Amino acid sequence: MSNIFLVISLVLTFTVSKATEKEIKAEVVFENLTDRELNFGEFFITETYQRIEVKDTNGFTVTLPREGKYQFTFLTENFDVKISYPNRITHKNNIITIKLLEKTELTFDIRTLSFPMNLETNLTDEQIEQRIVEGSLNFIMHAIDSYIPKEFDDFKEKYGVGLIKENCIIDPISFKKATEHNQMIYNYLIKKHGNIWINELMTKPFGIK
Repeated sequence: MSNIFLVISLVLTFTVSKATEKEIKAEVVFENLTDRELNFGEFFITETYQRIEVKDTNGFTVTLPREGKYQFTFLTENFDVKISYPNRITHKNNIITIKLLEKTELTFDIRTLSFPMNLETNLTDEQIEQRIVEGSLNFIMHAIDSYIPKEFDDFKEKYGVGLIKENCIIDPISFKKATEHNQMIYNYLIKKHGNIWINELMTKPFGIK
């Protein structure tokens, strides 16, 4: 019996060790281009749904499950934010840079919001199906590039929902609006197709688990 417990213990230790080997550390650094101090903000990792409260511009480290593509967001009310990071996070390419910019008076004006003005969050199922027929229904992401992964081309072909990437400079209103829009599509697809479609998206838009 003791031998069985020993074997189980060794197997568990090996499993945890292998999982830890796959983890990767990413460094978050700040560039404050203003004369003001950062008192509060929130760093968000889309793929892991991890939220980290930030109260100053001291850098910090985040642990990710493995190398790969991730989407990061930083929200704060007192600054405009520009966030940049590698297209693929690896052990050698793992720096996430958050630039804090002077907040402009028109940040929340319709001319400067980073989500498209026709973005809707309360469509009926019939209206969603009409958008699918028109080919105009898309998930929203904010990113530093405009590259659309092939998985979304295949996904749109199968389910009628594509992807649009918006400006990487994101304000709280845009983030909330994009999340609500994506969750609306999520709820529709769940009702229409169940959960199977979720596993077909390696890169998850805001609001999609």
